[in-house]
Amino acid sequence: LMAVALFSIEQKLDSIAEMQKQILTFLEIEKESEIEADVETLVSMISKFKYNWDNEHYLQSNHKMVLDLQRTARKNMLSFQKQVTEVLNSKQLVVAQMKVKSTLKDLLKKFKYYRLSLYTFSLASLLEIMLSGNFKEEYITGIKGEIESLSMTYRDLYGKCSEYLERLGNSALEANLLKGIGSNAVGRLIGSIPKIKDGQVDEFLQDSGERLKNNAVGMERNVVKAFAEISNPGTGVFTEKMRDMILIYNHTAEICFDDKQIYLIAE
Repeated sequence: LMAVALFSIEQKLDSIAEMQKQILTFLEIEKESEIEADVETLVSMISKFKYNWDNEHYLQSNHKMVLDLQRTARKNMLSFQKQVTEVLNSKQLVVAQMKVKSTLKDLLKKFKYYRLSLYTFSLASLLEIMLSGNFKEEYITGIKGEIESLSMTYRDLYGKCSEYLERLGNSALEANLLKGIGSNAVGRLIGSIPKIKDGQVDEFLQDSGERLKNNAVGMERNVVKAFAEISNPGTGVFTEKMRDMILIYNHTAEICFDDKQIYLIAE
């Protein structure tokens, strides 16, 4: 059973490593070493577990470390969640476009740390099951349910932030002004200047006015599009493995294999 469980997890190590790489790319210098070390420590434990699954000293010492990392990740997750909520609760009815960009940058940073904390917590939770050796269905289901609940909270908060940024973009002063500057408006404006009102309006300026209008319409889209890149918390790979553990340890009557696959026969 342990061999099959480890094989199942090994198949996803590349996915875990890739998600880890994506999440760690944004880290700020002052926090990079600490947070990156926590994630890499957990990934290293998974890689080494197959060589030490029956080593009591390894299991006990690493189990304690995982609990500490899990506790730290939970604390960070709650902290960044609170910071994001504070931004959402701020009242900004009319803002400049520069404020939209700074708010986006601030929210992106907070949300990326929030996602990293949730990701670290989920990875630590998977390892805690493996190191404790408690594969009872009720126990794993409880941990799996907590991660799914935390992930749903993340997605809900993401949705609120996305709507908030869209409203912020719609209200940006520059965007609202530019939306009113179509080619006709630019033509009328230039045509009213005394020295050229009787002459031909420069077509280049008309085209520029149309581009300004189009750019203004796209401002909100670009803000929301940039934020959309962090919509997925990346925890599904861990809950999937927990589901595998439940099946392997609690609902398997026989295990068969050939040279390519392992087959679980349910009870």
